This record gives sequence, C-alpha cells and structure tokens, in this order.
Amino acid sequence: MLTYALFGSAVMGVFQEKLFREFGKRNEEALFFSHLLGLPAFLFNYRDIAATLVEFNNSEMVELGGGVGVPLLWLCILGNVALQNLGIKGVYYLLSEWSSLAVTMVTTLRKFISLLLSLFLFNNPFTRTHWLGTFLVFAGSALFSGII
Repeated sequence: MLTYALFGSAVMGVFQEKLFREFGKRNEEALFFSHLLGLPAFLFNYRDIAATLVEFNNSEMVELGGGVGVPLLWLCILGNVALQNLGIKGVYYLLSEWSSLAVTMVTTLRKFISLLLSLFLFNNPFTRTHWLGTFLVFAGSALFSGII
C-alpha cells in the first residue's frame, strides 16, 4: 500500500509542478483545492465518522482550567491536525520551490524516519524486510543526491 501511495504522490507532484510552472507558485491555493476536492470522498464513510465522533465525545475528560473540561481524544486530534497542517504547508511550499522528485525524496525520507521511530518507540522487531527497506531508502537517497 505504501508503494502505491508513493507512486500516487509522485504523480501528483509532477502534476502540481506543471501547474505551478503554468499558473505561478500559489502553494496556498493548491493546498486549499487539493483538500477541498477530497472532502466528498468522506461521504462514503459517514457512518464510521459518526461512530468515531461519539467515541471521541465519550473519551476521558481532561481539565483545562477554570472548570473547562475537554474529551482527551479531541485534544489529541487537535494536536494532530495542527502538526499535519504545519507539515503539509511545508510540503506545498517545497513543491513550489523544488522539483517534484526532490519533494518526493524528502517526504519519503520523512516517512522512513517516522517508521524507524515507531519501531524503536514501540519495541517492534526490526526484520530482514526492514533492513532491505533501509538499504533501498539510503541507496535511493544516495543516488538522488549524487553521492553514488
């Protein structure tokens, strides 16, 4: 699934690079429309979304001070949204300044580092497949940067 996501990301990056070249570097506008046009896809999952909203509302309450309590899962999702917003704005800025290949390389390395952190933080085993992936990521990065 990650392979398909990487290919999809690369194709989208090339498309956005062409749009930036033709219409100018408007990364905020591209960010807005890429998210707006994806919203209708959530309609197919409305039951799951509704069930998740109920689960979020029923989560453990966290006292914020002044007698105000907020469900813990809503605080978690708020933090996630804020960090995702920061990350995606950075990616769209990079798309407006660098080639789509360079941006794909940077985002692939970021995903790889996130995977490694996840493996180490949650004490998951590092298998031969992980070692192969590690080799491929570093070899690809070295080829891309001109080290090899």
